[in-house]
Amino acid sequence: MSYTGNTVSYKAIVDKQMRDWGFAIDDEQAMEWLAEFMALTKVGMVMEKSTRYIHICDGRGDLPSDLYKVVQTARLGGVSNLEQAQCGEGTLTPMRWSTDHFHDRYHKDDRDYTTQSSNTYTVNNNYIFTSFSQGFVAMAIEAIPTDNDGGPLIPGDQSWLEAAAHDLAWKASRKLRRTGSVDPNFYAEIQRDRDWYLSQAVNAAKLNKNVDQAESAKNSHVRTIPDLNAHSSFFANFQIPEQRFFRGRTNTGSSNDPQDL
Repeated sequence: MSYTGNTVSYKAIVDKQMRDWGFAIDDEQAMEWLAEFMALTKVGMVMEKSTRYIHICDGRGDLPSDLYKVVQTARLGGVSNLEQAQCGEGTLTPMRWSTDHFHDRYHKDDRDYTTQSSNTYTVNNNYIFTSFSQGFVAMAIEAIPTDNDGGPLIPGDQSWLEAAAHDLAWKASRKLRRTGSVDPNFYAEIQRDRDWYLSQAVNAAKLNKNVDQAESAKNSHVRTIPDLNAHSSFFANFQIPEQRFFRGRTNTGSSNDPQDL
């Protein structure tokens, strides 16, 4: 079964673990372990898709604290503050990852024939470093999903519930195993089932959600002429099938003349 998009609170996982194994795990430990569990899966499909706006000062800006992966970045023009950006104002211009080893000198290189933009960036030490010294950027990211209280959200599919609960039980029993307080066979059973459910959940999430997503994936790959400019439009409408037009389509007779095509 593919990922449905539903999520549950970490508290539901803690309750399930308590019902199934009974290990005493406080909320602080549970949230930390489940955040590690979500990061360990490395499945973008179950991450929260979000757009963040960053103020750039002196060529750098703070990265989002819940950042898991940078998907794409754009320079945001026509705005003077973050409030305007969050209201959807401004114009987006695609940025490229800098290949300049002296990028922090704000060097610009516009020798890109597919993306008409001289704006570049890199990320390091919790900052994004841009080729311009002042302004704003919009960053499409994947983040570990959280609730209103900052607690991690877990995919609600049964395989994910089992994998997350087993992961909590495995980490709790691992601590007890070091002091000889848990039966080795019991620990081995939890570890085995945890590995099995984790693999099941991750592999299931890699499947297409439905036939609509499969259709979009097919249309983005099956192309006679590759779309080399897709990055400049942020891959918008990449799901639309390629349209090919042939000359002489009104001719219903057969012809071997290539000029008829």
